[in-house]
Amino acid sequence: MLGGSGMRLPPLALIVLAPAIVPLGPTLAFAEPQPQPEPTTTLAKAASGPTYDLGIRIGGYGFHREGDNRPGEGWSQCRMNGLGVFGSRALRGPLFVEAGLDMYSSADGPIAPEPTDLPIDRTSGLLSAAIGARINVTSWLRGYVQLGTGLEVTRVSVPYGQERIRDTKVMPEGFFGAGAELKLLRGTYFGASLRTLVMGNFDYDPARLDMSNGWVAPPPASEVFDASAGVAAQGQFYVRHDL
Repeated sequence: MLGGSGMRLPPLALIVLAPAIVPLGPTLAFAEPQPQPEPTTTLAKAASGPTYDLGIRIGGYGFHREGDNRPGEGWSQCRMNGLGVFGSRALRGPLFVEAGLDMYSSADGPIAPEPTDLPIDRTSGLLSAAIGARINVTSWLRGYVQLGTGLEVTRVSVPYGQERIRDTKVMPEGFFGAGAELKLLRGTYFGASLRTLVMGNFDYDPARLDMSNGWVAPPPASEVFDASAGVAAQGQFYVRHDL
């Protein structure tokens, strides 16, 4: 029977129509819209490599001693040792940017200061930013160069009799650096870098701090800590990990 018309198809008609009806099932099933695969964003992201990393570093620097060209000892004025944290972000191609925060303080070693050096006690916080470029030497070794700038906030003091003359300074800094790093584990690197810094240094005759010279009052801090631009050499070791 078809619909409500009461018409009945004879058995012979059903036999004739059956071959035409049966193939419609698969045809209709395949005609339904199929879900489209999502774009391979995950693969594209993985192919682009890590974007951010974080690390910790230790190191030291010393200012160049004018007229002293002995290897190593010519950079022993106002020796500073310290540590810091840093992070970087990869840009297009080999480029990357880096930001860091380091704390440094005066150190007597490994080379003893000269008697003519200002007996300064110095503690500094260094805030820096840099842009650089990396190059892959092998799958486990790569090098880089960078150029940066920043600010140094330093607390300084020198002895004067039984007391100390103190001051706080905020000074700009700039640097050029180069380094290399070894791949230890997946996304973990150990590296070393060398930097040439241009930053504030204090050049004051320590003999003028001798109270036997007849000072009625201590010399003003602005005179003792009158900073001028100095060149320093810095070495650092670090460990960093890709995020």
